[in-house]
Amino acid sequence: MDRLMWVLVLTTLMWTTAQGIYVDNGNPYDNGTLEVMTLTISQHDAPLLTKVYYPKKIDTYAVLFFTGGLLGYIPVESYSIVLKAIASHGFVVVGVDYLPFSTVPSTYERDRDQRKVGDQTKKYLEELQWVTQHLEERIARQLNQTGLVPAFDHLGISCHSAGCDPIADMTFQNHTFSKAALFLEPFSYHFKTPVTFRMPALMYGTELSTQKPECIYVGEGYNHFYDFWQCPKIVMNVKSHGHCEILDPPTFEGK
Repeated sequence: MDRLMWVLVLTTLMWTTAQGIYVDNGNPYDNGTLEVMTLTISQHDAPLLTKVYYPKKIDTYAVLFFTGGLLGYIPVESYSIVLKAIASHGFVVVGVDYLPFSTVPSTYERDRDQRKVGDQTKKYLEELQWVTQHLEERIARQLNQTGLVPAFDHLGISCHSAGCDPIADMTFQNHTFSKAALFLEPFSYHFKTPVTFRMPALMYGTELSTQKPECIYVGEGYNHFYDFWQCPKIVMNVKSHGHCEILDPPTFEGK
């Protein structure tokens, strides 16, 4: 599991190339050297409940915008080990919960309603706009000093499972806002049209995800994303791992 996690960190590091952005020169298979802070932004404040993991060291960092599985209903805290690890290598990681987990509708598993995905996309875009405008000030308030800059002009997007459905929809609406995409076991009913734009992307899948009981359905998962995406693109199929192993151990064991 540890090596699998650091493969994802390495993938995230690939798109940090802009001048002036912090670049980690360490081994991505080791722990990052940067101390990580955690910032929670209430849903009563921002459009969506937000958990931010960011380095404490003052610098300018690329941003990763992340949504969890089950259409964004799995709490971001369930991915804290991976998200903190990415932040420790020099990223501001913005994790977003679509709704509190207690409000998940009973039909979430096979929701085919395109209107719902459209509603989620709208909310995520509103959230991205909000953090772009306010996150630097919120971090400065927590650190009690200015100077740490989330570089939203060097943004990457990431998602897990069906949380990738609205994220894919976001890219179709505006593919220039993100520099790269990291799709972790992506799943979508609504990704039906091959993309015509170029955005570097990695589609990560696991050997056990399509075995019974299936978490990913053939033709709607990571290979489907890969087939419909433009180059540059990479697909990674990890043997002997399953769909939920990216989650923190307590959440994974509960699955």
